Amino acid sequence: YYITNNLRSQNHGTYGCGGEPVCLDLDSYISQYVGNVCLQRLKFYVDNSRPSSDNYRLLIQTAMDCKNITVYTDAIEALNNTCPTEGITVNVDWITQTSKYLVNKVDRLEQDLKSYQLSQDKENIRRTHQMLGDHYHDCGDLSNAIKHYQKSRDYGTTIAHTMEFLLNIIKVSVYLNHWTSVSNYIKKTDHIDNTDVKITRRLQLAKGLCEMSHNNYKHAARTFSNIPCDAWDNEIISPLCVLIYASLCALASFNRRDFQKLLIENNNFKQYMDAQPTIRNFLFAFYNREYSAGLRSLELLKSEFKLDLFLSPHIDNLFEKIRSESIKQYYSPYMTCDMNKMAEAFNTSIDDLELELMKLVADHPVRIDSHNKVLRASEDDERSRICENVLDLSLMYKQKTQALLVKSAILKAGLVIKAAVEEKPSTST
Repeated sequence: YYITNNLRSQNHGTYGCGGEPVCLDLDSYISQYVGNVCLQRLKFYVDNSRPSSDNYRLLIQTAMDCKNITVYTDAIEALNNTCPTEGITVNVDWITQTSKYLVNKVDRLEQDLKSYQLSQDKENIRRTHQMLGDHYHDCGDLSNAIKHYQKSRDYGTTIAHTMEFLLNIIKVSVYLNHWTSVSNYIKKTDHIDNTDVKITRRLQLAKGLCEMSHNNYKHAARTFSNIPCDAWDNEIISPLCVLIYASLCALASFNRRDFQKLLIENNNFKQYMDAQPTIRNFLFAFYNREYSAGLRSLELLKSEFKLDLFLSPHIDNLFEKIRSESIKQYYSPYMTCDMNKMAEAFNTSIDDLELELMKLVADHPVRIDSHNKVLRASEDDERSRICENVLDLSLMYKQKTQALLVKSAILKAGLVIKAAVEEKPSTST
C-alpha cells in the first residue's frame, strides 16, 4: 500500500505524525482488510495523521458498516471540532436502529445459550459462546469477546475445537496488546498437530508481531521471512506489511549474508518487491552498500511507517538500529577508514559521526583517531595468539602422554583385572 516513486512526486495525500507529507493511498490501504481489523487500522491512521475531512468521513462510514457506535460518534465529534464548517450531525435514527439490532442479537444468542445449557448440549454451547465472541469482536468490544472465547474452551471436545479457541484468543490478545498472553497461547499450539497452511500462517504472524513487540527484531525478521504469502485471507496484517516488517527488522539486525539469503533471494516476497519499487529500491540500496541512498529513502517513508498500527511504536528504535548496523557494515571490511569519506557516505558531519561511533566502540574492536579523523580496527596480535594456541596444544599432548605412561605401567605390573569369561553350557547330543 506504500505509494511508488512516480506517485511520490505528486503533491497530494495526508500528513504523518511529524507533519511531513505522506503519499499513502488510504483506499488501497484499508481495502486489504475487512470488519473490525479494517476499522482498527483506519482509526489508528486517522488519529495519528493530519486531520482531514475525507479521512474522517471514511472512518465514519466504516464505523457504520461495522456497527461500531462508539467509533462513529467519536469520529463525528472529532470532525466537527476539526472542521466546524462541515457541520455533520449524529444520525440518531441509525444509532437507535443499530443499538436495537445489537441488543436483539445478543438477547437471542443468550436465550439460545440458556436453552442449550438446560439440555446440556455441549457442542451448541461452545458454538454459541464463539458466536457471542465473534459478535463482540466485530463490534469492537474486545473484553467481552475474550470472555466468551474463554468460556467456549470448557465445551471443546476435539483438537480442532482447541485450535479454534487458541486462534481466537490470540487474535483478540494481539489487538489488546497483551503480548504475554499471545506468547503463552502460541506455545500451547506447539503440542497440537497441524497441517493447515492458513492456521500456520496466522500463528507465525502473531509470533512475529509478539517478537517485534519485545524488540527481538532478529527473530521477528526470521519469522516474517518464512511466512507463505499465497492464498491470503483476511488476516491481522497484509502480505505487503509482512514484507515491510521483515525488511526493517532484518536491516536492523542481520549481517549482509543473512540479509541476502532471507530477503533478497526470498522468492516468497519477489512479487511484492516487484510491485513496490520504493521498497525494493531501498532494500537493494542497503544490499549494494549505498547507505546514503538507502537511509534517504527510509526517511521519506518514515511518516508512512508511523501510520501503521503495529510498526509505529518501533520506528524510531528500528531506524536507529538500521543506521548503526549500516555504519558497522561500512567499516568492518577495513583496517583503517577515513571518517571524512564515511561522513559523506552517511550524509552527516564529522562531529555527529564521531558521536555515533563512540556508541559503537564499546561493542566492537575499533579505535577512533580524533586528531587524524581515522577509524582504526584494533590490531590482532597474531604472534601472541599463535603462542597461546601452541601452549594449549602442548598441554593437551602432555596430558595424553601422561595417560599413556600410566596405562603402560599398569599393564606391565599386571594390575589389569580381566573380566571373567562365562563358560557356555555343554550341549548333550
